[in-house]
Amino acid sequence: MSPADSERTAFRRRLRQGQTEAERTLWYRLRDRRLAGFKFVRQESIGRYVADFCCRKAKLIIEIDGSQHADNAYDRARDAWLADLGYRVLRFWNAEIMSSPSVVLDTIFSALPPSPRTRGEGRDDLVVGVASPKGDGEGTSPDAPVLTPPPHPRLPPRFVDDGVDEALSPRAGRGGANR
Repeated sequence: MSPADSERTAFRRRLRQGQTEAERTLWYRLRDRRLAGFKFVRQESIGRYVADFCCRKAKLIIEIDGSQHADNAYDRARDAWLADLGYRVLRFWNAEIMSSPSVVLDTIFSALPPSPRTRGEGRDDLVVGVASPKGDGEGTSPDAPVLTPPPHPRLPPRFVDDGVDEALSPRAGRGGANR
């Protein structure tokens, strides 16, 4: 690793260790693929810049800014350079993240492409209209036919009145009579 790379790595490490409260709040909600299954990383190097949060697959960068970034020419040039690479940059104020994180997450969610999760795994409040893992919960059509599994090839068919339920042993339990 070249000295420049090790300096950059140390710089990004310091940024991760000294994150602001707003960064910590947003990172808690983005990490571990918590937002619709998209992987976000923090303090990602892109060229000579370091993005606060980045979803590489969606080419989405999220910047959390304090008041020092208001109408900043450096930030405009940076955003233009990142846009030339195909990245989309969303900027949020620290106060906005702290006062209404759900609005910030909704904005980020709307900037992402359709979710990579297709069956509801890890479903949270932000993923709406996704079918449940068994396929009969949220997101399914109420008019969809209910499918029954095919019969087992080596077992006889089961009838409702075959008396099997009564032939089985009684359910185990902790009744007061057997103590």
